[in-house]
Amino acid sequence: MKLNANGLSHLGLRVTNLARAKHFYVDTLGCQLMRETDGGVLVNVSGMLVALYETDSDSSSYDRFNPFRVGLDHLALAVENPSILEDLKRDLDTAGVRNNGVEEDPETHDKYISFYDPDGIAWELYSISTRSEV
Repeated sequence: MKLNANGLSHLGLRVTNLARAKHFYVDTLGCQLMRETDGGVLVNVSGMLVALYETDSDSSSYDRFNPFRVGLDHLALAVENPSILEDLKRDLDTAGVRNNGVEEDPETHDKYISFYDPDGIAWELYSISTRSEV
């Protein structure tokens, strides 16, 4: 069998509070709000559609994102110019968004910054050099 796909359609993230997630992605990060429905929100994150869905009644009220369980670990977006990472760190700090500052990948020496949405889902902006992607 060969998977015949043409790229990513969208990414769906389950969140604990839809209004809080919408505020973070639209107001804090400046992502474009594409559509709202009764069950979710669709935002454009740097050209990638991300659907945000609130947890339902079957979810435990104590359930939280955990990158160490099977499934999503983090999401990384490529940037061409690593100089924007310091500006992003300042903006994240000003907005009170938890982040790890600008770091260097010990293997590739590429610069990146990781930050977390209100549910602890990790995002990275990763400066990809001319070598093969990670």
